[in-house]
Amino acid sequence: MSAPSSELSGARPRRGVLIGALIGIVLSVAGLATNASPVSAHTSFAGSTPANGSTVAGPVSEILIEFTNPSTEAGDGFVVLDPTGQIREPSTVTTDDGRVFRLGFEPALSGGEVGVRWSVRAGDAHPIEGSFAFTVGGTTMAAADDMSSTVAEETAVAGSDDMSSMSAAEMSSMDEFLAVDQSTSGESLARLGRLISFAAIVLGIGALAFAATTLRGSLEEIGSLIAAVRVLGGVLVVGAIAEYVGVARIGDESLGAAWTSSAGAATALRAVAGVAIAVGLAATTVPIRTRTRARSLSAAAPSSTEELEVETRNRPSAASVTDRPVARRWVPDRSSRLAFVGIGLAIVSFWFDGHTVTKGFRALHALANSIHVIAGSVWVGGVVTMAIVMWWRHRRSIPTDSLGLVVRFSAAASVALGAVVVAGLVMAVAILDSFGELTSTQWGQTFLLKSAAAGLAMLAGAYNHFRLMPALERDPDDEVLHRSVRSTVTAEAILLGFVIVVTSWLVAAAS
Repeated sequence: MSAPSSELSGARPRRGVLIGALIGIVLSVAGLATNASPVSAHTSFAGSTPANGSTVAGPVSEILIEFTNPSTEAGDGFVVLDPTGQIREPSTVTTDDGRVFRLGFEPALSGGEVGVRWSVRAGDAHPIEGSFAFTVGGTTMAAADDMSSTVAEETAVAGSDDMSSMSAAEMSSMDEFLAVDQSTSGESLARLGRLISFAAIVLGIGALAFAATTLRGSLEEIGSLIAAVRVLGGVLVVGAIAEYVGVARIGDESLGAAWTSSAGAATALRAVAGVAIAVGLAATTVPIRTRTRARSLSAAAPSSTEELEVETRNRPSAASVTDRPVARRWVPDRSSRLAFVGIGLAIVSFWFDGHTVTKGFRALHALANSIHVIAGSVWVGGVVTMAIVMWWRHRRSIPTDSLGLVVRFSAAASVALGAVVVAGLVMAVAILDSFGELTSTQWGQTFLLKSAAAGLAMLAGAYNHFRLMPALERDPDDEVLHRSVRSTVTAEAILLGFVIVVTSWLVAAAS
């Protein structure tokens, strides 16, 4: 076999030092992932006593607020709007496990509607806020007025700057008090950065898998594809930085400290991975040639075709065989090892994302997540790359080789699809507490939407494989068939692009 060429890659000095440093990062991160306790990125309000909208006999000296996972006070913490219009803070706030908070009030709440507003920080430093109200009955307004006077006297001693010393003009109505702004500083930026990062990872890994297993083309074509993956490495860096800044804002942390959180560690790993991919990927190729056996006079197509790597020691073949160099293929060799380490870091970063650190047995979930990312990237990124290659060749009036592309890609895609389905089911079982949550929760509904889009993409691929490919084998020069294949692959790519968008949202969505 001829030695791989790297005409487009150039020399990369001191690559070994960079690889050693990245391997050290991987080992450190793996240790951190092993030792980290599974904290929740999806804490939500579970209920209260008194319950929202209920009416209880007064007075009420204690309110219980329960969350689905451990959390800590954040922002204003816990405040109430009492029946007299005064905003009060609890006299005491206690919790044993971070899930149930006991709010003590002295004097007790009585005489009408009580509004409660809460603000806590989840285990991943993500702040969440909410409110509820209940009514306290069985107390006369005179008693309520006495309570109001008592509160006013106590707050006057504490100082006029306290929230409970607000004048009547400053008192909020109940509706205004219960209105909670659910938007979080940095949430939009983190979501946008996550989408950019996920798209870059999926398309980058998929394009490389496609180049290694499927693409047979010119040096220009392969070089352009590898250059595009390098650009995707840069895009990954941009997306990771945007997400990192968003995560820091969400957690109200400095940029220097945000990496210590689970979400911050994930985005930091992706940024490093993007740099490694952009710097370390080499366009090494080897030439190939097709060996086509002579046709019979009545044959409509070659009787057999196979791809052979060019051997410099090859002698001319027999008269019945015609050898003609037609293309090159990309070889993922040691010259790209820095980029491979970067891909590994990108995959490892998903060990720190969303449900991987909150649901099920973490090691199993991390393994399933990694398989899902790799297999999904091979399928999704491969289909998108195939669509781009087909259109690139069509625009340049180059034979698209639709039949060869689809047939070669089918082998890798079949394995990837099976892995995607199995890993996806394992993750869904770990994330959802019951089958009913598929329809009763927003995460479950979005998961069904993603599955539907992926299913439609599978149908498009099956139509290509079982309908168009046999027809193209019978008539390989039919331009109408080639156009149909391009259209079907393009539709499949668009559907899978939608899957990428939905997946990036699901990672951080509450379940």
